Amino acid sequence: MKKIIYILKESVKTVLNILVIAILPLVVFTLITSKVDLIAQMRSFVVLTGSMSPLIPAGAVVFSQSQPSYQYNDIITFDQGGVNITHRIKEVVIENNETLYRTQGDANNTEDSTLVPQKAVVGKTLFHFPYLGKLIMYLKTLQGFAALIILPTLIFIGFELFNIKKEIERSVEKRLMERINAN
Repeated sequence: MKKIIYILKESVKTVLNILVIAILPLVVFTLITSKVDLIAQMRSFVVLTGSMSPLIPAGAVVFSQSQPSYQYNDIITFDQGGVNITHRIKEVVIENNETLYRTQGDANNTEDSTLVPQKAVVGKTLFHFPYLGKLIMYLKTLQGFAALIILPTLIFIGFELFNIKKEIERSVEKRLMERINAN
């Protein structure tokens, strides 16, 4: 029985370590690039709607990088009234020496009603991670933050209390054996 508990405990530790090692750097990178473009002029954005489904589902995180210009069929992220939108360029329009983009979400039946000026484009989408945005959005809530900090802390404390208990038991057992052997 003790061997089974030990194997389960070690398995849980290994799985948690793998998850932390695999996911934590990605989450940190996403959180950093969602605020500033320090890394290769790249920004990340959580996609809130399914307008680019199935290619980019709602809840994905897109990573966009500023480009000198954008072409037909590029997927871009642009600012529209303080909201970041990720859609595909359907047409490049030059009007009064200004470059504008007609865009449309892949899942939308019609093109967007307004043209996007070059200055509103944040960048071209280079890659995305489906559903990572759901985790990011959850971590930005009070419950998510608590789960990120409190849950791992409680697990760590639990493991340490278990180890302390085992050490106390070993110490008591050792003292008893010394007393028995001394008599």
